[in-house]
Amino acid sequence: MKEEVFRYGESGRGFGLVSLPEDATEAPIAVLFNAGLISREGPHRMNVLICRALANIGYIAIRIDLSGKGDTPSRNGLTNRESVALDWSYIKAAIGDRFGSRKLVLIGLCSGADNAIKIAATEEDVLGLVLLDPVSPMDKGFQKRSLISKITNRYKWLNLPFSLIKKFRLAIGAEHDSYKEMLALRDEPTPKDLSDCMNHIVASKGRVLAIFTSQASYHYNQQGQFARALNIQGLEYCCEEVHWPLVNHIFIVQTHRYRLVDKISSWATINFECLQG
Repeated sequence: MKEEVFRYGESGRGFGLVSLPEDATEAPIAVLFNAGLISREGPHRMNVLICRALANIGYIAIRIDLSGKGDTPSRNGLTNRESVALDWSYIKAAIGDRFGSRKLVLIGLCSGADNAIKIAATEEDVLGLVLLDPVSPMDKGFQKRSLISKITNRYKWLNLPFSLIKKFRLAIGAEHDSYKEMLALRDEPTPKDLSDCMNHIVASKGRVLAIFTSQASYHYNQQGQFARALNIQGLEYCCEEVHWPLVNHIFIVQTHRYRLVDKISSWATINFECLQG
């Protein structure tokens, strides 16, 4: 494996790094997007670990700085959706110039997953998605499962005094709601984006790996919910869901990061031939 600079956009303004396998002749390409405002390395260098692991099993893996993140300058006068779409057009062209026509796997955490879904909704060369804490519709049993979990979780009762104090402080403005502020930064895909994306994956016989951590508990609480709630015929056969409710959203625990990398590597190995197209 070796790593090189990857440039895209006008005069090479966009920056990324590509991890190359020993034989890149038939390799599919994985593109990893930024998580929030974090650079291409990802939280706790997570994207670096994933790229190198993928290169070791035969993928070309590119970790990208989209406009306004890391080493790529911002674009003025564009919405986030417009900026990401323009970046992607240049990224796709740069991939074509350097590697020729390849099938693509898009990988992202949080807002990175949002961008992957929006791109895949209109990008025919995308055959694979690895989505970490993507948006998910709630199914009919979500509220019931959520209530039962709260009632039966003794730690919720032990923390009740602290939770009430925090809610009071938020109500009077003595404390900022960092959770809501973080959600407000996301430009989530619309239900149509999500539907178009998954319909494309099913029609193309692609593959999806969707991993949900503790961060997703407000909208996801049971393995299988994602495909079930979207109700797209055939999605359950090409979408693997993983529910890790005790894992932190940005994988702050080293063993959890290694577990994530192992899971993605295993999924990518099993689906290698499918993702070659």
